[in-house]
Amino acid sequence: MAVAVCQATDGTPEHTVFSFHIPAQSADVSLTEYAKVTNRSVLFLFDEVKQYKTNELTGEYTASEAIVLLLKDTPLQFTVSDQGNLIIKLNSNLEGKHPVKKTKLAAFLSTLFAASGAGAEIAPSPASALIEEVLVTAQKKSAAESVQDVPIAITAMSGAKIEAMHAVTLTDIGLSTPNANFSPVGTIPGVANFVIRGMGTVGQSVPSADPAVGVVMDGISYGTIFGVVTDLFDLDTIEILRGPQGTLFGRNVTGGAVVMRSVRPGDEFEGKVRVGGGNYNLTDLAASLSGPLTEQVGGKLAVMYKEHDGYFDNKTLGGKQGESSSLLVRPALTYTGESFNGAAIFEYGEMDTDGVGGQAFEVDGVRIGNPYSDRLTYQNENGDNNLEWFNVMLEGNWDLGNGVLTSVFGYRDVEQDVTSDVDGWTDTRIHFKDTAFDQDQSSLEIRWAGDLSDTTSLTAGAYYFDQTYTYAERRLLVDAVDRRGVSTIDHDTAAVFAQADFRLGQNLGLTLGGRYTQENKDAEIGLIGDPAATGDCATKGTPFEENTSFNDCRPFFSDSESWSNFTPKAGLAYDINDDVMAYASYTRGFRSGGYNARFTDLSGNSTPGPYDEEVADAFEIGLKSTLWDGRGRLNLAAFNNKYDDLQRTTLTENAVQEIVNAASATVRGVEVEAMAAVTDNLVLEASVGWTDATYDEFDAAEEATGKSADELKFVMVPETTTNLAATYDMTLGDLGYLSWRLSYSYVSESYGNDFNTIELKAYELYNASVAFTSANEKLKLSLYGRNLKDEVYYNLGVELLGVKSNYLTPPRTYGAELTYQF
Repeated sequence: MAVAVCQATDGTPEHTVFSFHIPAQSADVSLTEYAKVTNRSVLFLFDEVKQYKTNELTGEYTASEAIVLLLKDTPLQFTVSDQGNLIIKLNSNLEGKHPVKKTKLAAFLSTLFAASGAGAEIAPSPASALIEEVLVTAQKKSAAESVQDVPIAITAMSGAKIEAMHAVTLTDIGLSTPNANFSPVGTIPGVANFVIRGMGTVGQSVPSADPAVGVVMDGISYGTIFGVVTDLFDLDTIEILRGPQGTLFGRNVTGGAVVMRSVRPGDEFEGKVRVGGGNYNLTDLAASLSGPLTEQVGGKLAVMYKEHDGYFDNKTLGGKQGESSSLLVRPALTYTGESFNGAAIFEYGEMDTDGVGGQAFEVDGVRIGNPYSDRLTYQNENGDNNLEWFNVMLEGNWDLGNGVLTSVFGYRDVEQDVTSDVDGWTDTRIHFKDTAFDQDQSSLEIRWAGDLSDTTSLTAGAYYFDQTYTYAERRLLVDAVDRRGVSTIDHDTAAVFAQADFRLGQNLGLTLGGRYTQENKDAEIGLIGDPAATGDCATKGTPFEENTSFNDCRPFFSDSESWSNFTPKAGLAYDINDDVMAYASYTRGFRSGGYNARFTDLSGNSTPGPYDEEVADAFEIGLKSTLWDGRGRLNLAAFNNKYDDLQRTTLTENAVQEIVNAASATVRGVEVEAMAAVTDNLVLEASVGWTDATYDEFDAAEEATGKSADELKFVMVPETTTNLAATYDMTLGDLGYLSWRLSYSYVSESYGNDFNTIELKAYELYNASVAFTSANEKLKLSLYGRNLKDEVYYNLGVELLGVKSNYLTPPRTYGAELTYQF
């Protein structure tokens, strides 16, 4: 991605006096704050400067006076490039006294949009020879790291790049990540069906199906797959960690993790307003306001509202289907003291949509319509979805001198009510009618991260998580069969963990870690309408009212179970030279055992569980390289993962879904990520993923299909994923500049269900945008288009009660956005 470099066109910055409030702290943080205040570009080696502290700087100074005072009596010195950029280096006379690990050029470029006043005009250069470098925090160290210095497979994106991509949800982010698929499940809106390196929830739309890809928002690990696929907004970074992350993240990361961080309040008063519109009557409104409330307290408020009409033509009911509206409000407060900083982030969101866009393409063996050619639905009910959530995150960081003590508390409440025509056909084969979900979760993590010596760093801590959710589901089936089920599951987990990095020499590093986890689940699962029920349980009205209590329903199943697990990690990293690092690692991860909350079987032939944990043993080798003096980057990874006790779905009579430990498998693959600033104006990006996911055992599927285990393919796991992108910037003189972006994504064919009876064809997506940015970078006008070929493709396929159905995805969309920031 091109990076905007802010430089003054006259000598104003050398004479302007700025107000500084920079505490004595890590040099990388201080230099970033200095760059923001002065509008100067500052380049430095992240790993080289982060271990040193700069001086406190409080008062009124020019930019030149400030940098001298900031670095006085430290091992750091500065020079000024011909372009006016500050270059921070370790004093060569002190290198022997202050050994540092030589690393790839972080190309850390701190810039700030121009501020009005003092007659200073800022003329942006639209591109830079240096490609974007994102700092990541997923390794939970005392300070953020360059993504190129982390010896794991990780894709990181800044908020600026997410905006440039015009990404709507995490589904769009998945297209840019090798061997990742972040689609919604299809049968219930907002429910995640995320897959990384072959591992996901494979079409399960029940909250008790624990995630295989963890989603973390501002330190809060989401406890279920419900309420995850919502609009992206106000994000600072997204980090996609590929492969099991059991040591630092614990449970439910056998595929990987998606770690998101929202924008924090800034040091100066600033705001942004965005107004957008597009086809299907899209309305897109967003605003944010941020700045200091006192000398030590900062505040921010960000609000987003979006709505659009339906995408699909309903041939049975007439009219459109798929309309949606969403609202997100995110206030935040930060506190910065001499040795303590903290943050409080709140988030409230709503999403109101039609039911899913299911498209039946085969009914009782007869082919229907033109799948892959049109977006028609035949549903006899549009359905309705109301999703509401509320998050609270409280974080505190204490600088203890030799490290940082961090406490992160999280709370999340999710409520969802859904009616959905799952079969996608003109008669009723299977509908989710009046389904209700209510979840409350809380978590606390306390960890210490710092240096034990010049060659050893450690992150260690403890974690506690608790959640309770109730899931009530009514299923209308063929011949007016009415099945109603309700479940309440209490889940708590506690863990201790540690991960240490050792420097075994100038070029070699060793990582060792482990996590011990204890989990408990209590389940009560009952039937609504069971003739043996007492009280008003047997006659509950529909739809389920918001305050409906199921306490008087007779549970036909009540049980509790506990599990414990140790997940170790071992890794080696070798710096071949200053720009190239090779690494190898072994990691274990697990997905929680549990109970099936979707259970409406009256026959007594099966039970809701418990089923056991799913365990992953992962081996990975990789190479990370920075090329051409920071103008290029090439990252490679290869993995071989072994999975035991895979949790898979089987179906019994009346479309009852069972979750059992049914399989074992081996998943191997290769990933390539590359980026190059070909010229000062043109940046090219490419990512390619190849996956070979093979079952070693899958008895239930072999019996149902007559195929051997190694003939069956994983659900929603294409063999190949490819993403290509180009960004070209052109200067318009004193007016500003234009940024053109074109991207291409290819996803090979895969299967929509475990028994491989529904094939999802390969698809290609083309996206494009052009944005004009004014010379003072306050005004931005963007035009964009997504899925320009209007490709018809599907998220998931199901086969139930004689109907095969796919779930539609958005068509070609286009629009315009006008952004003003101050």
